[in-house]
Amino acid sequence: MPDWFYRTVSQPILFPLPAERARDFALGFMGWLARLPLGGVVIDLLGHMRPDERLACTHNGVSFATAVGLGPGLDGAATALPALSRFGVGFIDIGLVTLTDSPGQAPIERRDDQQAIWQPDAPTSLALAANKERIAEAGGLDVPIIARLGVSAGADGERASDECTQLLNGLAPHVTLPALATFETADTWSASDWTNHVARFVDTARQQSRPILLCIPADLDNATPDDRLQAAVNAGVAGFLVDGSVRAEQGGRLIGEPARAPALACVRRLRKRFGPDVLIVASGGVHEPEHALALRQAGANLVEVDSGLVFSGPGLPKRINDALLFEATRDTPAQAPERAAEMSWLWTFLMGAGMLLGSIIALAIAATRVVLPYDEAYLGLSRDEITRINPRLLAFMAHDRVSLAGTMIAIGFMYVGLSLFGVRRGLHWAQLSVFASAFTGFATFFLFLGFDYFDPFHAFVTGALLQLLLLGVHGKLGTHVPEVAPPLCEDAAWRRAQWGQLLLILHACGLLAAGVIISCIGVTHVFVHEDLEFMQTTAEALRAAHPRLVPLVAHDRATFGGMLLASGLVFLLPALWGIRNGSAWLWWTMLLAGLSAYVCAIGVHYAVGYVDFVHLLPAFAGLGLLLAGLALARDHLCDS
Repeated sequence: MPDWFYRTVSQPILFPLPAERARDFALGFMGWLARLPLGGVVIDLLGHMRPDERLACTHNGVSFATAVGLGPGLDGAATALPALSRFGVGFIDIGLVTLTDSPGQAPIERRDDQQAIWQPDAPTSLALAANKERIAEAGGLDVPIIARLGVSAGADGERASDECTQLLNGLAPHVTLPALATFETADTWSASDWTNHVARFVDTARQQSRPILLCIPADLDNATPDDRLQAAVNAGVAGFLVDGSVRAEQGGRLIGEPARAPALACVRRLRKRFGPDVLIVASGGVHEPEHALALRQAGANLVEVDSGLVFSGPGLPKRINDALLFEATRDTPAQAPERAAEMSWLWTFLMGAGMLLGSIIALAIAATRVVLPYDEAYLGLSRDEITRINPRLLAFMAHDRVSLAGTMIAIGFMYVGLSLFGVRRGLHWAQLSVFASAFTGFATFFLFLGFDYFDPFHAFVTGALLQLLLLGVHGKLGTHVPEVAPPLCEDAAWRRAQWGQLLLILHACGLLAAGVIISCIGVTHVFVHEDLEFMQTTAEALRAAHPRLVPLVAHDRATFGGMLLASGLVFLLPALWGIRNGSAWLWWTMLLAGLSAYVCAIGVHYAVGYVDFVHLLPAFAGLGLLLAGLALARDHLCDS
């Protein structure tokens, strides 16, 4: 559920449902998808959310891909952790783990007016014995795992120590950072019981070479003395985990916006009291990138996100990572440019430019004489003889070939724009978009096996451009340094862009669907009903007129289908991954590329008189989706 789908489709459907039902459905679906054989690939494809390598950090010997992690307020029952781990997070807090049986998911309420989730005082806990498989699954993910170790209600210091030690030993293979969640339980203990409890826990953890955190509430009373906190630090805890919930007025606890200010105050207090060496992991109302940055500025080393995924969207960790990357790189000194011949962008640009030039030539031929000499040689017929077979046959072939040329011009535009303004700036998604589209386009050359017409000129151009693509794959990408600060909070332009992104993705999916259908038609029965009506003939009559005539038309159709597949990918992947503020170049590239294809495809139909409504409807629908999507995304993409 990336933001462009969540904010436009899923959220309006889920929010009217009871909070528990909406949660269970969303997490259940994500967990099911992630556990499918290729489910993780699908999630990565839709979001492309993995953090940049430059965001990696190490604390107390533990490596994190980014300082942004997932808090337990969203998935306390560990239903969808394999999916959520792919949302651009650097660690996962699985929440409270106990020895006793868990009652299951805690009942919750979503309080939209407070931008918060209410839950009872007793949150969901994962019983160690009953949830071994889910805990082991979490431990097998590619991110460090934090677990909060809880004890039975009313446990004294000795019993609490015994339970926590059992938990620590049971979780040893799976949990990277255990956190004592007994701070509030110890209210009635003596100072010595508390110190002994923490010291015993720390000693056990040291034997396992693991740092220990102490979990404390975000709304820790400022009047509470620091004695227990200091005792824990003296005993050897590595830092603090600030829980992102606060007490609600009518009982229970609130996760979300009400916890934001208390969490900030708590982090400032801890950092001021204990200095720079203790590790602070904090959560509490992180619903925008600016909230995560505020916690970091207050002194948090790592920040957790949970309720923000509900109210802002699943793309929130990615947006925070973008903000962190901009901060991390804005003072980066300019690097000396590398030789262009060593860089990937030069070769992908030349491939795009070559395709663009060749497509323009192909368009000129298709709009005038239509067939080339080697087409006539293959048929053994001149243009006049082809016309005598059917007076509308050349017009029909022109409509196919002009549409094909327009699609190839669009692809060329996209390759040139992505290369010059994306790949050249080190954008991995732009490079991947070009590669995926180009390799798909080259692979469709072998569709000729379905109709037995080998086009030597087509083969020559394919071979020449393929060499440029392979040089692009061999070349270096370079390092991306963000030039425009990402938005730190959502605004009206960003919300409109989510709708625009949805329409652009639907447009690209339509191109892919059309490519599959037309490719299949090209290698099977070649014509559709409207084609034969336009030419006022039958497929059998055309085959009877000349045995090589239908294979020639099939070649055009299959090639057009293949280019639609390539264009679908080169429009889809940037729409999925590249809709970011300040990317005016992408907006203009998609506009010029799309218009060139649709003007050719629609214009040639009117030029030859092939104006069947049903036949033209997909082209007009595609143009409408493209223009509407670009119009909605314009302010977000073009305003920096």
